[in-house]
Amino acid sequence: MWAVNPLIQKDVVFRRFNLMTTLFPFKKPFHAIFCRNVMIYFDEPTRKAVVERLYDALTPGGYLFIGHSESLHQMSSRFHYVQPAVYKK
Repeated sequence: MWAVNPLIQKDVVFRRFNLMTTLFPFKKPFHAIFCRNVMIYFDEPTRKAVVERLYDALTPGGYLFIGHSESLHQMSSRFHYVQPAVYKK
């Protein structure tokens, strides 16, 4: 089980939502998004659309963490590769 430090708990959002929606239901951009082992189930056009929406949901310099079995190398995206499974806006 994980616990968020009380000092930053007010800034952390845990919420379920549908990645297929055109607009994500969040008011502020994120500093980090963890979307691990999800996109392996999507076809290529869906994967690209989701990656673009994740990019738009991040603040400049924000990070996207994906599963180690996933990669953005084969698709053109605006993300910059940092290390395996980690990309930066």
